[in-house]
Amino acid sequence: MESDRGHVVAKGFLALLASQIGTRLVTFTINLLIARHLTPDAYGLSSVQFHLLTTTALFISREGFRRGCLRFGASAAASGTAVKRDGAASGDVKRDDGDPDGADTDGGGGGGGVDDRSVLRVAVLTVPLGLLVTVAVCAVALWRHDVAVAAAAAAAAAAGSDSGGGGVREPEVPYYREAVVLHGVAAVLELLAEPFYILASVHLMFGPRVAVEFLSTLTKSLVTLGLLTSRQTLPRLAAALPPALRPHLQPLLATAAATAAALPPALLFSAAQLAMAAVVAAGYWALGLRLLAARSRSGSAKLGSARGGERRGRGHGSGAGDGSGSESQRPGGGGGGGWLAPWTPLERRVLGTSAIFTLQAVEKLALAEGSKLVLASLQSAVNQGVYGLVSNLGSLVVRTLFQPLEEAAFAAFSTWGAEAKAAEAAAMTHGSATAAAVSEPQPGAGKAAAEEPPTRGSSQRLASLARALSPMVKAVAVLGLAAAAFGPSYSYVLLRLVYGVRWSETEAPAVLAAYSVYVLLLALNGIGEAFVHAVLDARGLQQSNALLLVFSGAHLAVCVALVRQYGALGLVAADGANMVLRIAYSAWCIRRYFRPLSSFSLRRDLLPAPATLVAFALAAAAAAVSNRLLLGTTAETAGAAAAAVLPQRVFLRRAAAHVAVGVVLMAGLLGLMARTERAVLRQVLEMRRRGRGRGRQGGAGGGAGGGGVDGRREGGDVDGKGGKED
Repeated sequence: MESDRGHVVAKGFLALLASQIGTRLVTFTINLLIARHLTPDAYGLSSVQFHLLTTTALFISREGFRRGCLRFGASAAASGTAVKRDGAASGDVKRDDGDPDGADTDGGGGGGGVDDRSVLRVAVLTVPLGLLVTVAVCAVALWRHDVAVAAAAAAAAAAGSDSGGGGVREPEVPYYREAVVLHGVAAVLELLAEPFYILASVHLMFGPRVAVEFLSTLTKSLVTLGLLTSRQTLPRLAAALPPALRPHLQPLLATAAATAAALPPALLFSAAQLAMAAVVAAGYWALGLRLLAARSRSGSAKLGSARGGERRGRGHGSGAGDGSGSESQRPGGGGGGGWLAPWTPLERRVLGTSAIFTLQAVEKLALAEGSKLVLASLQSAVNQGVYGLVSNLGSLVVRTLFQPLEEAAFAAFSTWGAEAKAAEAAAMTHGSATAAAVSEPQPGAGKAAAEEPPTRGSSQRLASLARALSPMVKAVAVLGLAAAAFGPSYSYVLLRLVYGVRWSETEAPAVLAAYSVYVLLLALNGIGEAFVHAVLDARGLQQSNALLLVFSGAHLAVCVALVRQYGALGLVAADGANMVLRIAYSAWCIRRYFRPLSSFSLRRDLLPAPATLVAFALAAAAAAVSNRLLLGTTAETAGAAAAAVLPQRVFLRRAAAHVAVGVVLMAGLLGLMARTERAVLRQVLEMRRRGRGRGRQGGAGGGAGGGGVDGRREGGDVDGKGGKED
């Protein structure tokens, strides 16, 4: 039923959210240790080049089918009531055959009536498509590498003939070609499990998906860390062995340690990617086979029940013996066709939708990863590693803190927007009926009487929506201001304490300082676009997506210019310029949407109080002065010079004082905001209290709206980034 589906969606969202936070905290800790053992150029190889390779191959191959095949679940939900009514009439009994995550044998929370055979017949096309895409992507990567090596060799030869030294080193990454091939094999291995992933998604089996994704990510991180640290850990393990086992295992462990120590970074990352792909393939194959076996047993039971009812009907002369009812209850779902039978209209429709989404996936990939491609093409591996480290560190805060708030805001805005449109439609209908009932001699009076109530009601709904938008925007603005105020002054301290001198000596502190300001722009853009995409109609969404494409084209052009000149710092600046354009467009849409509400003001209703803004500016200045006086660095000069000047013991003592200054400044800001932003805090608490009460009263009923929200994002957010960098 629809309420069951809504319950599963809500439960699955919470599970995925908890998994998102838990997975990122665990993997962040492990990746922190990995970064401390890697040089910046090796880290850039993994976080930028190999990331682009696998992301491109997998995203183009499967994203369209992942979104398109969800239409099977929507179609089954629409006909679920009729299916269950027919099953009850024929004596079927709903059973639980132990499906993962509580998914029943009729499809669970979202798959009642889903034909697994139809889902798999469409989803299996990801494998041949993925094979072609992976081969093409790997070929392009190898070609680009060969061109770069040849160009560097020519430059080295020219430099050698001029100076006689030949001191220019070729950018030849050891075993790069083998690593590209192995990453391609890992991508194909993941794609072999994609049909079962799609099947689990159609049945809303969030729990097993969470487990597989967590285990695969953890496996990749642990394999990488294990291979990096095996040179130190394996000899210690050999020394800790019992004396009886030491003569037998110590030579083996010593050989393994020597082999791992000699393993080039490219092959090391390939081994970790293969391990991750193996876990993904094994997990989803086990999940898919278990689901098919459970549904096969359910189908056999239903077939026996139908045949028993048929025999009883014949014995009583009912004449129900054509077998058409039992045919639809075969294991695997409806229809009497086999795996090679002609495609049904639903299958063809889903395939067409998947093709459209695949084309959109190419567009989304260009928007999300185009800047990284520019960086990989124009900058050294060291700069790529710096940007990879900073973006991973910054995205941890953005995705963990802002993404759940943005998704909740989108859901709330979509609900309010739908209610407002429904109320306006009802008011217009009522007004038309009233106008028709008015006598002919007074058309103007009747029209005025018919239009006045909708106008008043519309203003009230706009005021309510503005009161909901205001605290959300102000909340993310305050969080972003905190990052922008303190990030630049504490980026060097954070990197040196967490990642070590190897990273604090690079351009990373300056890039992280710029990224801290970029976080403020990400926060404002995320909540602004969530509102715009939730309340715009289909035409408005098309215009928005078209304008975002224009912004993204300009963004790539600016990226090429700034990255060539300033490296990773230029890339962050280009991303920031893109966010400013998108924020300006969202602000224009918001102002236009609330134009009938004369009391609405962007500055007053969406920005923090002027006293709060001034306080953050003063705190940022004080933190910068503290950084300059105690550590002798600024955002521009943080790096090798500061690290060489300050010994570690002196640095720790001064860093402690610098952090204490930051704590005092933050405490002062919190005290001030408790007075200046008291109304915002009261609104947030009131919204949270109402949300909890609404969830207790009608959690199941709200699930249907959740499904609608998913559909809106699916069709409307062509940008794919949701206001954040991927």
